Amino acid sequence: MVDVHLGTLARALRLLGFDTVYAQEMPDAAIAAVAEREERVVLTRDVGLLKHRKVQWGYWLRSQHTRPQLEEVIRRYDLKPWFQPFTRCTVCNGTLTEVPKEAVQERLPPKTKLYFHEFFQCASCRRVYWKGSHYDRMRTFLGQLE
Repeated sequence: MVDVHLGTLARALRLLGFDTVYAQEMPDAAIAAVAEREERVVLTRDVGLLKHRKVQWGYWLRSQHTRPQLEEVIRRYDLKPWFQPFTRCTVCNGTLTEVPKEAVQERLPPKTKLYFHEFFQCASCRRVYWKGSHYDRMRTFLGQLE
């Protein structure tokens, strides 16, 4: 679970396949309650949040930048063996499943319809993903993680 200051980190963790709740508009007490109820680690830049009694596991990120934050979390929790890239929606945290092109064709940009044949859809928000140029950049980024 990441707090309001770490939205980009939430997307990066989801990209790696980690179930990541982004507490965008939740007060600290609500974040602590959800973390306790769902047995989640709280990642934050707010030391005060970690002082809540209900926060059993938490980590204060030193860096203000996404990549060093992500590398901190990966090292801290030894996450590299658990990577499952491209299995979660980076927007809503839902799970992605492969879908036939015909099922999403009406939602695709014209050139995507022509050049791509493998598609994935979020089970929650229905967002459609495919392995375009952005996918190649993300794979390169993931390969560079320590």
